[in-house]
Amino acid sequence: SPDGSTLAVADQSIRGSLLFDRLVLVPAGGDEPTEMASELMLAFFWDTFGDKIAWVAMDAQQRQVEWVVGLVSGGEARRLFRSSPSAEVLSMLSFFDQYAYSNSPWSPDGTSLVVAGTPQESVGRRNGNSPTGARIYVLDAVGGGAPRDIAAGNVASWSWN
Repeated sequence: SPDGSTLAVADQSIRGSLLFDRLVLVPAGGDEPTEMASELMLAFFWDTFGDKIAWVAMDAQQRQVEWVVGLVSGGEARRLFRSSPSAEVLSMLSFFDQYAYSNSPWSPDGTSLVVAGTPQESVGRRNGNSPTGARIYVLDAVGGGAPRDIAAGNVASWSWN
């Protein structure tokens, strides 16, 4: 966590897989671990202040990801956005632990996430009018507002200046 009080640990049942099965919070002080999430996921990201974690759930059959936010203190997780990720985002998520510090999806104030993807099925599996590519969306991680489509693009990050 940003304050160093808690570790977020992702477990996987298939060694070497890119997918994790659950997310567990382990207090640094030695208290009992708590389960944050139990579903297939690709990545997770602490928010700016350490009171929320966003994770990227995976639906392998549909080839889609879903951005989910949960409070560290507990309660129901908020499912924010389901999409087919761009190739660049999928690559970044595969190495999320390396990108988390330099390219966090969290806004500096911890209220929003910025993500890239195509909210419909991928272009290769549709007939007729298909989307023209990935878009950039800002997701409301606090108030539950609808995703805001802000631009065409394959990857995005916040400026901290």
